[in-house]
Amino acid sequence: MELYDVVVVGGGPAGFNAVKTIRSVYPEKRVLLVNDREDLQIPCSIPYVVSGRIPVEKNRYPLEKVRDLGAELKIDRVVSINPNSSQLFLESGKIVSYERLILSTGWVPRRLNLGEENLEGVFYIDTSTEGVSRIKEEVEKAERIVIIGGGFISIGFADLISRKLGKKITVIEASSRIASGAFSSEITSEMEEKLKSQGVEILKNEKVSSFEGNGRVKRVVISDGKVDADLVLVFVGFLPNTKLAVDCGIETERGFIKTDSYLRTSVDNILSAGNCTFHRSAIDGEFTPGMVASVSARDGRIAGLNVTGPRVEDRGIVLAGITEVGGIFYGFSGYTEELLNRKGFIFKKVSVESSDGYPSAIGAKSLRLNLYFLKNGRLIGGEVVGSSKIVSSLVDLISKLIEGGESAERIASMNSVAFPPVTPPPLLQPLQEGALKFLTS
Repeated sequence: MELYDVVVVGGGPAGFNAVKTIRSVYPEKRVLLVNDREDLQIPCSIPYVVSGRIPVEKNRYPLEKVRDLGAELKIDRVVSINPNSSQLFLESGKIVSYERLILSTGWVPRRLNLGEENLEGVFYIDTSTEGVSRIKEEVEKAERIVIIGGGFISIGFADLISRKLGKKITVIEASSRIASGAFSSEITSEMEEKLKSQGVEILKNEKVSSFEGNGRVKRVVISDGKVDADLVLVFVGFLPNTKLAVDCGIETERGFIKTDSYLRTSVDNILSAGNCTFHRSAIDGEFTPGMVASVSARDGRIAGLNVTGPRVEDRGIVLAGITEVGGIFYGFSGYTEELLNRKGFIFKKVSVESSDGYPSAIGAKSLRLNLYFLKNGRLIGGEVVGSSKIVSSLVDLISKLIEGGESAERIASMNSVAFPPVTPPPLLQPLQEGALKFLTS
């Protein structure tokens, strides 16, 4: 039986960053990371692999690099945890003891359970290199592809496969909005029109009732008829992978591991980080799904810093995301139109048009923002549309302003760097312009 100062279960962004943080800040600690597989793919870029833009071997997740950090890596599956004796029991039969444990067990795909397991040609998201390679091969052979679910992953697949491979794609979404309702109606409509111009058919307010086929899927049955399919990709969301935690008595909430503001669970020497963890919004303190890589990476750093005791507090998250359609990047942060209306907030939306460089002769491209302010001037949401990497920078900045509770007055008076090829013009800085519009409207 081996004893470690810290054992991390799960090697995704949360687990990897927890190990990196502990080895950086507490180099005297003996750290072990346990993961059930080693040959993994980076999830966010799988659509780029499947469409042929990135070779599969160039998208490998660098899990083995934890060894370079001075930690140990064990490829094995944890079958149970005994919190009383601080021990992990592995599928190989080995027993590992720990002083501190970090659970970063991630997610599992939500399944339809409509008999699709009996048919070939129906795939869920798979992060193994073997699984991604198989999906890529199937996509290349198929002519008619049905994607079930209209969230961010589905949009990425539909956009890239239709643009790069010219396949006929049908997206089936159960709700009235694609992109998980993260964007305002006009932006969602714009995304839909771009997808349709690339030959993608979008069926909304439709639920899948069954599949048809003799050994291999041939049709997807919906309430309004049937859709022919050579291949079906099912992306209907994720569930927190919390079986280990539940089985050993750790408290959960809405299926996620419940933690305090230092990511400590109900068991004193066990912390939780990443997609398996319950998250609250930094805006209003209410539950918010934080099952994205950026939140997981942040959680890993917080858990790593707090592994010897309370050090850094989790202030809540500002959910943000970016997707791409037709070479245009669409980003959001915080609460936007649909969610604000659903929550009953009284808000004002202001829109700004600027550019991602200056002057226009330098080749600057259009940049659009929607900003959402409460009546008292607090910024609580934003949307950014553009065709350059500045979209990600602005989404990040908006997130920081929302988390800090910044007001329109403060935003209007803040300083932003300016350099012609890479920033908006100093006379039309979009965040400051949006704040001024709010103050003068």
